[in-house]
Amino acid sequence: MTTNDQLQTDTDITYEPVGQGLNVHESDEPVFGRVKWLDSPADVIGFVENTDDISDVIVIARGGTTTFLSMALNAGIRGVITLQGAPESHLGILSREYGIPCIMSVAFEHGVRTSRGETIPADGVRLRMDVSARPQGLVSVESGAPVDDSPLDENATPAMTPEQAAQIQALLTNFQGEVPPGNAGDAIMRQRLGSNVLDLDDPEFDRDLSVDEVNDVLHYLAWNEWDALAARATEGESGLIPRQEYEAMGILDSWFNHPRWLKAIEDRIGADGIKEIAARAQNEIGTKINLLHIWACASAPSFGRGIALELGLHDFDYNTDTIVSAMSSVRRLYQGLWGTGPMFTSMRDYQAPVLAPSWINRFESDRITLTGETDRSTFQRFNGALELLGFLLHFDNRLGLGDSGPYPTSEGGYVIVRDLFINEPVYDWSTTTDGLPYAVTIAMFFDADNAPKTKVLDLSTMFSEPANYLPFVSGVAVYAREEFDTPMTEIQTLGLADMDNLRSRAESSSESLYKRIASMTEEEKVLAGAVVYASGFVLPFARAAGMYDELVAEHGLMSLHPVPAACYETIVSGVATEMIPRLFLTGTWANDVPDHGSSTVATKPGEFEVLLAIRTRGFASAEQLAVSTGLDGQIIDQRVADAETAGHIKQLSGRINGARLTPAGHARLVLLAADTLDHQAQPHLDTAYLAFLTPNRAFKTLISHWQSSGQPDSIPAELDRMHSEILTVLDDAANAHARYTRYVGRLSAALDRVKGGDSSALAKPMSESYHDVWMELHEDLLTTLGRTRTDDDE
Repeated sequence: MTTNDQLQTDTDITYEPVGQGLNVHESDEPVFGRVKWLDSPADVIGFVENTDDISDVIVIARGGTTTFLSMALNAGIRGVITLQGAPESHLGILSREYGIPCIMSVAFEHGVRTSRGETIPADGVRLRMDVSARPQGLVSVESGAPVDDSPLDENATPAMTPEQAAQIQALLTNFQGEVPPGNAGDAIMRQRLGSNVLDLDDPEFDRDLSVDEVNDVLHYLAWNEWDALAARATEGESGLIPRQEYEAMGILDSWFNHPRWLKAIEDRIGADGIKEIAARAQNEIGTKINLLHIWACASAPSFGRGIALELGLHDFDYNTDTIVSAMSSVRRLYQGLWGTGPMFTSMRDYQAPVLAPSWINRFESDRITLTGETDRSTFQRFNGALELLGFLLHFDNRLGLGDSGPYPTSEGGYVIVRDLFINEPVYDWSTTTDGLPYAVTIAMFFDADNAPKTKVLDLSTMFSEPANYLPFVSGVAVYAREEFDTPMTEIQTLGLADMDNLRSRAESSSESLYKRIASMTEEEKVLAGAVVYASGFVLPFARAAGMYDELVAEHGLMSLHPVPAACYETIVSGVATEMIPRLFLTGTWANDVPDHGSSTVATKPGEFEVLLAIRTRGFASAEQLAVSTGLDGQIIDQRVADAETAGHIKQLSGRINGARLTPAGHARLVLLAADTLDHQAQPHLDTAYLAFLTPNRAFKTLISHWQSSGQPDSIPAELDRMHSEILTVLDDAANAHARYTRYVGRLSAALDRVKGGDSSALAKPMSESYHDVWMELHEDLLTTLGRTRTDDDE
């Protein structure tokens, strides 16, 4: 059946309204198609691989994220409807790039039920999407479609109350309920500044910022981030990548890592070197040295600090000096990028013409005019497929895309320049993009007489009015950069045939990558996404400084800091899905920097010892904590009560009684442990740990032999020898911290019991046996040194 025949058939069907939502972009013609509900990555894969013709299908998905539907978008579906999300979300961006009609956050009035109790039209029924206006789009279903009127499961997630919905709408409309978006909001936020910190023409620019100036930046950034991302806070979940979870982990990691990474870079190349790196953005295309990465280095660490404070990991004053240092470096990056003027595009009427004029001349000389529908279709599919691959490769975030402009042309129109990063070799999953160029740059030409109004956000993302700008693109110039450091003299110019070929390869890579990500465990996805987020922000500056390998080897680039890693269970327990949208919407992540900070975590007497003992034992009663710590019982009770109030421990009751650490408690302990070791103590404990490994292996062998063969007469003698070795280890450890002397008495008491014939004293669990105390010592050494178990420990 031809499209015209289908349209004629659909106009003969009687439709009735069934829901409305947010229209992504306008199109005069209604959209008709049959429904397919996609609930999981397996559903998407099966739908694409097993459906003969999907060009007549309108898919319905739960969330407003891009990557979940990536295979379906590439395959050419007819339309998209989501139950969550906003046009500014990643899926909204990609649907406009593909020219696929999309209505988001639709609440269906009747239909059948999903496995979670949501109401949707039944698979196979026909829908009509009215996308002729914004912001609202209308969805209608053919009359007689199946309806499930059975009572809702009383355990289903309750809908928001009208009061809650009104509160969220107020926060979406105005920042903190009072400051509007756009130029009007910018003017208000600038009036609130107490300094000229956001002016790159400051005559005293080359200095570190004051605390008051840093707070001015943070206050403006809180609104700026809301202005860019508030609508996206409602996009909901992804069926493929748990993005709010990895965002929380990655932003928290940025707080603990960004300041020290930026300091290491500036210490090496100096303030002028920082500015020279950012200035490359004026002279290079296909580079991640762009607005987004600089902006993220300004906002992510302080947002991460806000998360750390929410989780009670440390006090308000902790390490705040590092924010001042990092923000001073970021300000230098902005001066290198712009040269003069204000820092943010929201202060520049949302215009971001970063590239030097010589590039615009080159784009004009390489321009390909889109003369017909075939040319336009080739470009549009190319642009959509590569943009989607960039999102997928970077775990559904904007690090794979960078827009700049508009740039005026000699003919009175303008150019928008888009960098798409489709083969980032630092990620393990980039094996699926082997053979593709590192980046592709597209210069899109708009003529003066019908050009849409555009704005480029600080996140390097262009939005237009009307939202669907693709019909207005009159020509393009396209380039490929093979490696991240390929010289500009060696970039390749692509024609339409090259675009078609590269698009096909990119779609194949997207399919392989989708299946690769779908096969990962939930934890693997979260941890991978967190590294993409936090390390990815600093990656281009590390490369440009020639320090990538050094930062990886010595400073933890491309890996998670132990504190956010310890918070994993807390983050994925539902905390992220509540916290991240709330902090985005309210701007309450931007906590002021105090006048005086502290490099150590504020703690009460005995807190570290109590948390450490709970960690090394796994769980512990007050009596056991007294044995491990030697602390007074009253102090132990106070610290246990404090930790329970802070959410750092949970009390167990029943067959096993005692306290165990929560994930936030593990993270708190990591911070406290780092404070217990100074530069003089560290070598002693390193020596003790390395010396411990040899008797540890022998002791494990001894216990295994005893468990398999009873209690041979030789065990006390062998244990005496190992005991002498472990006392030497403890002498070294006591030079780092006096608490290690307590292990001497505890091990000696257990040894005496073994020699006295107590069969439980060697290895009976939870009996203060020699094995109990030995294992506690092992965990103590690992925890205090911040080490994880390796083969050497086994």
